[in-house]
Amino acid sequence: MEIKSVMSKAPFAALVVLAAFSLNACSSQEPKPDDAMVRAKTAVDQAVTGGSAQYAAVDLNNAQTELQGASGAQTKGDYKQARYLAEDAEADAGLALAKTQAAKAAEAAKQVQQGTQALQKQVNQPNNPPQR
Repeated sequence: MEIKSVMSKAPFAALVVLAAFSLNACSSQEPKPDDAMVRAKTAVDQAVTGGSAQYAAVDLNNAQTELQGASGAQTKGDYKQARYLAEDAEADAGLALAKTQAAKAAEAAKQVQQGTQALQKQVNQPNNPPQR
């Protein structure tokens, strides 16, 4: 009788194990990359506003393309790929903004240097007015 009892419980045990594996598979699905998407969009917007189209167009274009890809992957439910692309977009947008800020700083430094040189020229000129 004991063997019959064990045999009748075997299908139930198999069902329990199968259910456990199914639940585990559901819980291991990637969470939606909403936070990564927001950070990437914000970074791209900041790069655009900062003037990266003029100073770092390639990096900005890469960031925008990756953000579009991330959006598409998220729509398809490929959250892992969406997160990956969103993180890349954020990094490229940050790079574009950094290059833009560096270029603007270099331009400002050049203008200051030119102003200093012009002032130095004026200081070095003799104070005697030209003769008529």
